[in-house]
Amino acid sequence: MSHFYSCKNPSEPQFEAEVGTPAQARKAGEDVYPSVTTVLNIVKDSFLDDVYKPKMLTELARDNPDLPWSDLTEMVYGTRPHPKDGELIPSHEFGTSVHATIERMINHQILGIQKDPGESCWDKWASPFLDWITENNVQVIACEKLVSHGGIKIAGSVDFVGMKDSRIFLADYKCRVNTNGKAKRYQKDCSQLAIESYMIMQLQRLPYLPKIRSVIVDCDTAEHMHYEWTEEETQWGIRVAKAAANLYWMLRMQPVVKQ
Repeated sequence: MSHFYSCKNPSEPQFEAEVGTPAQARKAGEDVYPSVTTVLNIVKDSFLDDVYKPKMLTELARDNPDLPWSDLTEMVYGTRPHPKDGELIPSHEFGTSVHATIERMINHQILGIQKDPGESCWDKWASPFLDWITENNVQVIACEKLVSHGGIKIAGSVDFVGMKDSRIFLADYKCRVNTNGKAKRYQKDCSQLAIESYMIMQLQRLPYLPKIRSVIVDCDTAEHMHYEWTEEETQWGIRVAKAAANLYWMLRMQPVVKQ
């Protein structure tokens, strides 16, 4: 599903829960922008979209004839056993739970802005990031920081914003399997973080582009692997995201030729 934000105040975008399509976004107002992930999804992957997804959906539909289409699509990228009872859940639900746990732990243990959430079955996957923060003398600035850009007309949510060696940096968590102890990363990971770094630089008028870091969390072992994207990769990611946003607005938000 596509996500949209109201960006009347560029530094404080508001998620539009009732807007899920470009048509709804157009009706909601000119300051409603698509999310970073939404615009990046306009670029299709020849294998994932043309081979893997159709194949998986077909197999899932045959194995689960009573499940609705919406449930099947959530299972396309696989399932993971819930750490509490072993029940299989969609992989995205696993990742969302890990993200939320990291945020809660940081808000309580470091920022002190949230009550003690108590122990969670997800702590195993979340705590290594807090250990890394402590070991590297990282100052926490924000979790789930919302940013936008009026020129590019997009908005996004940054998993983590911190300061290391007197400079701001961004981090994004990705839960993955079969990592073999390596930071298993993709092009879209870079583009997402890169354009968010660019937006923060613009919003805060920084004299530098914040560095970006992908934190890969192994779903099986709970090991964390970090990858800091290079300057060249970051600049490439910015160009890709800008091009995707431009294409999305031309095709979805302001089409001259109607479908």
